[in-house]
Amino acid sequence: MKYRKLGSTSFSVSEIGLGTAQLSNTDNNFRGVKYVPIEEARKILSTAIEKGVNIFDTGANYGNAESILKEVKRDHKDRVIVATKIGLRTNGVRDFSISSLRNTIENSLTKIDVEHIDVLQLNKPADHDLENGNLFKFLDDLKREGKIRYAGVVVGTNTTGYNCIKSGVVDCLQVMYNLLYQETEGLIERANQEGLGVIIRSPLNNGLLSGTYKIGQAFDSNDERARYFSGPIFEQRLARLQKIQRDLKVSNEDLPNYSLRFILSNPNISSVIPGASRVSQIEQCLSIEENGSPFKQDELLKIKNTVANHMRGFSFTSQN
Repeated sequence: MKYRKLGSTSFSVSEIGLGTAQLSNTDNNFRGVKYVPIEEARKILSTAIEKGVNIFDTGANYGNAESILKEVKRDHKDRVIVATKIGLRTNGVRDFSISSLRNTIENSLTKIDVEHIDVLQLNKPADHDLENGNLFKFLDDLKREGKIRYAGVVVGTNTTGYNCIKSGVVDCLQVMYNLLYQETEGLIERANQEGLGVIIRSPLNNGLLSGTYKIGQAFDSNDERARYFSGPIFEQRLARLQKIQRDLKVSNEDLPNYSLRFILSNPNISSVIPGASRVSQIEQCLSIEENGSPFKQDELLKIKNTVANHMRGFSFTSQN
């Protein structure tokens, strides 16, 4: 496993981390994510650690994922970095009131069983949530109180990202960026230049870049992806993706490898956090990191031009 600095923090993070959203439903009571048995979830986590993964992204609204990471943090202590998110309730409502955030942080500290959170991230605040500066002050207060080591923000728009960079308080950004969604590349570069770490979410576009999706794709009845990976728009997405693959000569089997190599070819990125609901999925991602090599500049230019050509007037943004 290769490691990169998380901005100006003291952390060096594995190039491949693990997002734990897909491990939210290990008790079969959490809505929106298919059931993953607790034994399988533990195997996924232990496999990741054995292969050198040291950063795990989770959230206060991720069912019992934080509680599962309690075991990991207990057994591996400072070798494991837990980055959790607050500000989004389980009902989908965003709440950035200071009182609510403080309650959530205390709950997360208890669930993970730690004295401080390694990286605390606000989960997609809007520009108006940040404009008076209270949330930035709040993050700074948490650092001084010893509740968190570093502060991060999951950004939904480039404008939000640039405002976070200007704050002087935020240590890292979590950004959507992948083969089909490259609009954040300038933000990523600026963040790195200003000493912020950059964590990449949705590297396989919620599975669209897994090479396994097809028209009439079947999902588990409790998988929210069934809502937005169906119908005419989904068929258009697949058709455009197939044209991109054709022009770049990328097979379905090679698509995940190609997609992660594309992201890791960007030196401004600290870590990529794919999710996994099976051990084989995390093993595949880690194999790509171990055996892949960065694309050369001329190869990257061809990739970007090809994707841009087929993306005109269309968006691959998913529900992230």
